[in-house]
Amino acid sequence: MNVIVQDPTLKVAKLSPNVGVEVTGIDLTKPVNAAMRKQLNDLLEDNIALCIRGQKFGPEQFLAAAGLFGEVMPDQNQRYVLKDLPLVSSLSNRYKNSEGRQAKVATDAKWHTDHTNQEMPPKFTTLYPVELPDRGGGTSLCNARAAYEALPADLKKKVTGMKTVNQLVGAAAKLSNVDVVREQVEKNIKQVMHPLVRTHPVNGSKAVWFHPSKLDHIVGMTPEESQAFVADLTSHLTKPEFTYVHEWKLGDMLIWDNRSALHKAGFDYDPNQHRMLYRILVRGDRPA
Repeated sequence: MNVIVQDPTLKVAKLSPNVGVEVTGIDLTKPVNAAMRKQLNDLLEDNIALCIRGQKFGPEQFLAAAGLFGEVMPDQNQRYVLKDLPLVSSLSNRYKNSEGRQAKVATDAKWHTDHTNQEMPPKFTTLYPVELPDRGGGTSLCNARAAYEALPADLKKKVTGMKTVNQLVGAAAKLSNVDVVREQVEKNIKQVMHPLVRTHPVNGSKAVWFHPSKLDHIVGMTPEESQAFVADLTSHLTKPEFTYVHEWKLGDMLIWDNRSALHKAGFDYDPNQHRMLYRILVRGDRPA
C-alpha cells in the first residue's frame, strides 16, 4: 500500500495496514486545483479507500466534492434520493418499505460491491454522515485485491475466468425489501453478465467482485449453488488481515474503490438512535 504525499499541507496516515488512508488539512468546500485532485484520486486508487476528515458539507457541497473523483451517476434506488438533489441519496435506519417494515435489516448486510446488475457499475462510492448513533454502525471494507492474491492456489485458479449473471434481485437472494423485488418483476429488468474476478483499468490489479443479493447465478451453477459458493469464497476474502471497520465521525467523507473493495454496513448500534448518511456514486466502466 502506497502513501505518497506531494502537497505539504496534506497530512496522510494509514487507516489500517491493508485498507485505506485518511487525509487531513484540506477543506473541500474551497477550490481544489488539478494537482490536488489528482493526488486525492491517486491516494484512493492506490489504497482502496480514502477518508477525508473534518469536512462540513451540506448536500450541495458534498455533491461538488464527489465530483472531484469523476462523473456522478444516479443511484438505481430512487426511493431515498433528496428531493432537490436526486444525485444524492440518503441511507437511514428509519426508512420503511410499503408494508411498513424496516427497509433494511441486519440480515441484508452482506459483503458486496455496488450495483453489479448494471452494465457500467460505479467505480467509487462515497458516504458522508449526517446523524450517527452514540456507538456502532461502522462501515466495513475489504481489500478484495489483496485477498484475491492470497487465495489458495486451487481456489484462485477456479475463480479466475468465472462469469456471474446479475439482476436487481438474484433468484436465490434473501432480501427484506419487497419493493425492490416487485420493481424487478414490474420493469422486467434484464440480466447482466460480469467477470467474478475483474481487472482494475488503472493499475491492472485483480480483485474478486460480486454482490450476493444481485447475483442470480454463476455460469455453470444453479442459483443455490452460486450462493453457497460465494458465501464460502467470502469467508476466504474477509479474513481480519484484509478488512477494516470505519467507525464514523461527523465530518468524514469516506470514498472507496468498488473495483478493488467489498463493503458492508454495520447494525451493531441502538436501533432507537438515528443513523443517516448521504451517498453519492461515481460512474465506472464495464468490468473486464
